[in-house]
Amino acid sequence: MRFFAALMIAILLSGEGVAACPLNDTLKLCVSNGRSLAALHNGVDRGDWTVEAPSSPVNTTSEPRTGSEQYTMPSGLRFAMYYQEYRRLFSATCTLDYFAVLAADRSEDLRCSSAEFEAFEAGLAAASLGSVTKDRKECGTAYLVEGQTRG
Repeated sequence: MRFFAALMIAILLSGEGVAACPLNDTLKLCVSNGRSLAALHNGVDRGDWTVEAPSSPVNTTSEPRTGSEQYTMPSGLRFAMYYQEYRRLFSATCTLDYFAVLAADRSEDLRCSSAEFEAFEAGLAAASLGSVTKDRKECGTAYLVEGQTRG
């Protein structure tokens, strides 16, 4: 089974850590469990996060199956997961719902320390997902993770 996940994290780097830094939630939801719908829904069953109206395709035999779901972490951060599934290929894009954070006037909560970035990158490496491409810009950092799942 192939797994592709694109993680876009546009988080400003600050010198101070904040408890609501989204990197840990991103690693847990998007990276560790973003390899299939079954893994994502197992996280709901375990109580790791909640999902708003899980997607279920109208015709389960049609391919590719596509959909999107909204996940809420215990921290209150929300993520959108857009996916396509075609036979043994699962492609997912996971994004943090920035508008919900900004609407709640919690934008300062998105700041992550250098140590939190290092822990996130160590978690990516430890997950052994394949290749990780990092693109750091002034406005934030983007990671592209692509590789084989363990089956």
